[in-house]
Amino acid sequence: MKSGRREKLEEVLERFSCLRVLVVGDLLLDEYRIGEVDRISPEAPVPIVRVMRSDTVLGGAGNVARGIVTLGAECRLVGLVGEDREGEILSGLVEGLGMAGSGLLRSPGRPTSHKLRVVARGQQMLRLDREEVSPLEAERVDRVRAAVAERIGDCDVVVLEDYDKGLFGQGLARWIIALAHDRGIPVVADPKRDPTRFRGASLVKPNLEEALRFVPGSDVDSAARRSLVEKLGHELGGREIVLTRGRAGMTGLDRDGRVFDVPTRPLEVFDVQGAGDTCIAVLGLSLAAGASLRDACIVANAAAAVVVAKVGTAAVTREELKARLPGVLAVQEEET
Repeated sequence: MKSGRREKLEEVLERFSCLRVLVVGDLLLDEYRIGEVDRISPEAPVPIVRVMRSDTVLGGAGNVARGIVTLGAECRLVGLVGEDREGEILSGLVEGLGMAGSGLLRSPGRPTSHKLRVVARGQQMLRLDREEVSPLEAERVDRVRAAVAERIGDCDVVVLEDYDKGLFGQGLARWIIALAHDRGIPVVADPKRDPTRFRGASLVKPNLEEALRFVPGSDVDSAARRSLVEKLGHELGGREIVLTRGRAGMTGLDRDGRVFDVPTRPLEVFDVQGAGDTCIAVLGLSLAAGASLRDACIVANAAAAVVVAKVGTAAVTREELKARLPGVLAVQEEET
């Protein structure tokens, strides 16, 4: 491993604390009921989970913001919450991280997106979702636009986090991208269903499954991946693309049209939840800190490796990220 490369990436990490980030997206409240199973219900053939504790954490765009704050940057968050208990809890978690809650826009008649997971013996037994995914009414879109315009001014990067809960269904993403570009601010986007909503973004990060829904195909070998990211880049306005491939790492398309793979070493995975949120947060921070796309992918790969080794919706610290870099760099050098 070349120490110079590692030092360069560590310098990128140090610059995170100087950055200001605006995150706009679908807010979720992730709740966990964690316990033990030792018998089957006499009422139905289902396990009885004896709940030992409950945890509540930010999900979706909130988890992206949490990751940004944990890595030392300033974050401003805009999204919708309902007028309900879950919205109050979510707002409290945001303010507990030192972020202003004024960007959490109350949305009467629309519940806070909430995922309740029941976990026993380290395995998810059940998930209950409460959400509304219909497109926003014009009045609510206008409120989001006003909140974005108020907070975008001196930001270094904008992150758009789409969980397909209706926020980006009315052209809001294109409006934010145009506003940011007019001010010279890069935009990175994490699409859930339709990457074309984010046409014109500086970088778009679908996972492999999402990309194949948009550009159909079945092969995932090197040549097919190259063709896939090039097609995506063309469809999305010639911008940079990062294709996440789970255990296999990432494939990138940079602004000069170069396609490259950033592999990762297979790890014991406890929970993949939150890995995508962490990845887009770190990609946005790294690019805003001056990293090349390839180096940003290496740092994001390291961050994802930390998160999947944890249980639940987790965040990564700068110290954890720095400790993981040597292993990710070693795999990169083995492949080149």
